[in-house]
Amino acid sequence: MFKNLYETIKSLNADVNNVANCEKAKKLRKKLLSIGLSIGICGLLGVFVCFAFAATAGFDAFGPNGPTARIMIPFLLFIPCSIVAVIGFAIASLGFKIVITGYTTDLINETIGNTCPNCGETLRQETIFCPKCGTKLKKECPNCKHVNDYKSEFCSQCGTKLD
Repeated sequence: MFKNLYETIKSLNADVNNVANCEKAKKLRKKLLSIGLSIGICGLLGVFVCFAFAATAGFDAFGPNGPTARIMIPFLLFIPCSIVAVIGFAIASLGFKIVITGYTTDLINETIGNTCPNCGETLRQETIFCPKCGTKLKKECPNCKHVNDYKSEFCSQCGTKLD
């Protein structure tokens, strides 16, 4: 599972448009989140249990010869439980990075409009018709003949309502 994890995430992020949509990214994201959150929560529960045992040990735990096992064992287990929690949440954060990258990419594509709204084909900025499906991507103002983005409802030059 974790072998070549960094390379897999790096290859998924190489073509950012496919991060949220490809099946491989969805499977990896699901595994990372489920495994990472499970490990992280178990680690946090261990930390909580260690803290509770140490807090309820009482003054009897400090005998005349020093601390007893009732107080030492929770303190010694606190460190590995903390490390398990950190590792678990670090694994889950990798899954969240895939999620955030995918949503950010969708937002950028939606905002900038570098893909066809009909078929999703990647477009150059100056393209007026989609080369794949023929969808019109620019609107010409009937008043001043200024070419506007297909999302525009009003001309950015003169304010005339566009069809």
